[in-house]
Amino acid sequence: MATAQDTLEAKLLNWPATKRIQLAEKLTASVEDFATPEIEPAWNTEIEGRVKEIRELRAEGIPAKEVMTEARRQLHETRRLPPAGRRRTP
Repeated sequence: MATAQDTLEAKLLNWPATKRIQLAEKLTASVEDFATPEIEPAWNTEIEGRVKEIRELRAEGIPAKEVMTEARRQLHETRRLPPAGRRRTP
């Protein structure tokens, strides 16, 4: 017997790609700041270290607009690959 989640998922997967992407972006944004109590200190340490490197000019930041443009380009490129050719990330 299908659960409500299974039914919803099946319906959503039939939406046009652009509508699914918009939903995925909204869902991602809704959990962007999520960090479990176990990993939050590690993330904070990593972020503080990176900010320090940038302020001390030991590293250079990349503008968010450039990062998002490149991420979208790679995402679109991956979508064009046939299923057997898709690279999986670890």
